[in-house]
Amino acid sequence: MRVGQEYRIVPVALPNGVFHPKVIYLANDERQLLLIGSGNVTFGGHGKNTEVFEALSSEQHASVFADFSAFLEALGTHPEARIPNRSWIDDFAQRALQAATPGVSAKDAPLKLIHPIDRTAIEQLSEETADFGDCQEVRIVSPYYDPDGEAVQKLMSSVGAVQGVVAVTGDKETPFPFDNAKTWPSPIIAKKPETEVKRFVHAKWIEFDCSAGRLLFTGSFNATRKALATNDNVELGVLRRVESDDQLLNWTQCEPPAFEPNERFPSGLGNNEIVHACFDRHDPQKLSGQLITLRELDGKWQYRLTQADGLSHEGAVDLELDGTFEIHDPDLEPFSELPALQIVLLCDDREARGWVHNELLLNVGARRRLTAGALSRLMRRDGSDDDIQALLDYLSISADRHLRLFSSPIVDTNNQAKGSCDQSDAVLVRVRLDELSPTSELHDDHIGFSGDKLGVGDQFDDALARVRRMILGHGRSKSTASNEGLGSAILAEDEVSDSDRQTSEQIAYTLGLKDFEVAIDQMIAECDDQPENIPGLCILELEVGMWMRLHRLDDIDGALEYLGDWLHRTSYLSAPDWLDERMLAQHFVTGTAICAGLDRSSENTSQLVRLHDDLERFAKGSVSLEEARKNLINDPTVGFAGALSRGTATLDLARSLDKVLATRTRRQQLAEALELRDLEVTVPESWPVFSSTTGQTLYKSLNRAGWEKRIKQAIPEFAACSFCYAKFPKQEEAVFTSERIGLCVQCKKFSLDLNP
Repeated sequence: MRVGQEYRIVPVALPNGVFHPKVIYLANDERQLLLIGSGNVTFGGHGKNTEVFEALSSEQHASVFADFSAFLEALGTHPEARIPNRSWIDDFAQRALQAATPGVSAKDAPLKLIHPIDRTAIEQLSEETADFGDCQEVRIVSPYYDPDGEAVQKLMSSVGAVQGVVAVTGDKETPFPFDNAKTWPSPIIAKKPETEVKRFVHAKWIEFDCSAGRLLFTGSFNATRKALATNDNVELGVLRRVESDDQLLNWTQCEPPAFEPNERFPSGLGNNEIVHACFDRHDPQKLSGQLITLRELDGKWQYRLTQADGLSHEGAVDLELDGTFEIHDPDLEPFSELPALQIVLLCDDREARGWVHNELLLNVGARRRLTAGALSRLMRRDGSDDDIQALLDYLSISADRHLRLFSSPIVDTNNQAKGSCDQSDAVLVRVRLDELSPTSELHDDHIGFSGDKLGVGDQFDDALARVRRMILGHGRSKSTASNEGLGSAILAEDEVSDSDRQTSEQIAYTLGLKDFEVAIDQMIAECDDQPENIPGLCILELEVGMWMRLHRLDDIDGALEYLGDWLHRTSYLSAPDWLDERMLAQHFVTGTAICAGLDRSSENTSQLVRLHDDLERFAKGSVSLEEARKNLINDPTVGFAGALSRGTATLDLARSLDKVLATRTRRQQLAEALELRDLEVTVPESWPVFSSTTGQTLYKSLNRAGWEKRIKQAIPEFAACSFCYAKFPKQEEAVFTSERIGLCVQCKKFSLDLNP
C-alpha cells in the first residue's frame, strides 16, 4: 500500500542476466552503514533463511564505501542495463564517496568489493588470492550450482586450489554434482557446516585457505557460471582477510546425498516487459514513464491506471523509440494522490505492468511523525486522528520554515485567467478561488489541486502546499464518525450515549490543537528580531485553527467566535505596511465581512464598531471602501465563508463590509465628540462609544462646564495619563487599550487615544 508514495520500486533489467545484488544503505547525520549480503528483501531473506551479511560502517571501512561508489557509477553507465530512473544511483554514489573521504579502514581491512560489471568475479578473485601464496583449500556454501559444477571447477582452477569443500545443506539431496567432480584434477569433499537452527541455507560463502593467509568472500554470488564466470549478472560481494585461527564456521565431513539439480530459471529480460511511471512533482495531470523491453515498439498502445479499490482510468498513449511516454490528462488528477497505483500498457497480445510513483510524496521524507503517507491521506481528506496530530505536532515545531508558503495569496479566477500571475506571485503558491468551494459540493473523485507551478523549494513544501489547499477549501473528512464528536470510529454495538461522547474541547485537546496554538503564539511573541515572520504565523494559525474547528470538530459557532477573536488579536500585532501582506489582508478583510454578515443580530452596532476598530487598527489608519474591497474574497460559497454559512449564497460579503466601514470607529466617534464640544454642540449620548461604564463617565464629563480641562488627547504609544503622566493600573490600561478611553485614578482626568 505504500509503494510509490513512501518508497520507490525501480526495475533494473538485463538482456542476458539478472540484477542480483543485495544491499541496504542506511544513513543519518552521524554515520552511514552498508549491509551487503545474500538475503533478499523478503521475509525469508530477513528472518527465515540462513543468510550472511557484512555490516560495514563509514567509520571503520572507508575503502568499502569508495568501492561502493565506484560500483554504482559502473552500474549507472552499464551499456546493456535498462534502468528507467538513475537518480538514486547518483545520489548514493555521492553519499558513499563523501562517507569514504574522512573515514579510515580498521586493522582487518582494507576490505574489497567485487562486482562483475567490468570483469568476472573469478578473474578478480584469482588476482586477490595470488598475493596470499598457494591456495590449500576452497570451502563453498551456496544454494545454487551449475548442473555440471562448471563454476566451482573454474574457480578452483583459477586460484590453484589443492582441494575443495562443498557444503551439504540438505538431508536428502544436493544440487552439487559430487559424482561428476570425482573426475576433476583437484578433489572435492562433502562437508556439513554447523548452524544453530535448521533452516534453508541461502547464504553465499567462499573461504580461501592460502599459505600466507585466509580470505572470506560473501555476498550475492551463487556458485554458478552466470554469477562467477560471466558479466551477464549484476552481483556484489565483499572480500575480507580473516585470522587463520578464527573458525567462522564449523565443518563436519559427511557422505553426499543424492544429486538433484536446481530448477533452471530464465535469465534476462527476454520477452518480458515492465513499466515504470511517475506523476510529475508539480503537475498531477502529467504522467511520464518508460516501457522496459527488448522488443520492437510499434502499434497502438493503450494504458490503464488501476487502484487497489478498483478505481481505474484508461486512454491511448504514444511511445517513443526508447519506450518513454508522457501523458497529459486532467482526468489523471484524482489518481495522483492514491496509494498502491498500478499501470498497465497494452498492445495487441502484449501486456506490461508496473507501479506508479508520486514524486511529490517520495521526495518528502519523514518530518518527525509527518510521513508521506500521512500527507497523502490529509490531501485526500482521509486523514486519521494520528495524521492530524502529526501535522499539528510538526507545525508546532517547524512553522517558521513554511511562512512563505502560508503567505501566498488567493487568486480570483473570475478576474484573472488561469495560468497568469502577477510578477510578485511568480514564485509563490497561489490558491485559486474556484478550488475553495465547500466540500458538500465536491464530487468524491475530486481532489482540489491546481495544475499551476507550486513554487520553489523542496518537495516537502510542495506537499504542504497541497495540504494547505485542502485546509482552505476541502477540509471535511469523508468519514462521518470523527465529525460527530467521536475520538475514533466506534462499532455500532459499542455505541455510547450522547453524554459519554467527547466534546469539541476534549477532542481539540486530544489532537493537540491547544498545544499548537500555544506554540504559534509563543513564536509570535519571540519575533522581536524577525517581525517579518509575524504575518505568516498569523495566517498559519488562522487557517489551521479554522480548519480544525470547521471540519474536524464540526463546531460552526466555535469557528465564528475564533475568527472574531483572531481578528482582534491580530490587529494589535500589525504594522503600517500589513495591508501589503496580500494573503493576510485577504483573510482580515474577508474575515471582517464574514463576522459582520453572520452576526445573529444584524443591527448590532457594537459588533460593527469593534470590527471597524480592528480593521482600522490593523491598517494603522482609516481604510477606504476601495482599498478594503481590493482584498475582499467576495464569494460567499467558498473558503471559510462557504463553510461557516454552509455554502449558501445568501451571505452578501460586499454589503457586510460596507456596513462595517459605514459604522464609525471608537476613534472616529471620540474625535468627532471633541470637535462638537469645541463648537459647543451637544454630543448624542446614544453613540456606542459611550455605552460602557467608562464611556458613560466620559459623556457626563464632556457635557460639564470646563470639560477641556479634564479631557485631553492621549500621547501616542503612552499608556499613561496625559495630564499627570501617571501610568494606568492594569485594569484601567485594559480599558484604555480596548475602549480608547483612559481614566486616571490619581487626577480623575481622561486621556483619549485618537491615534489609528
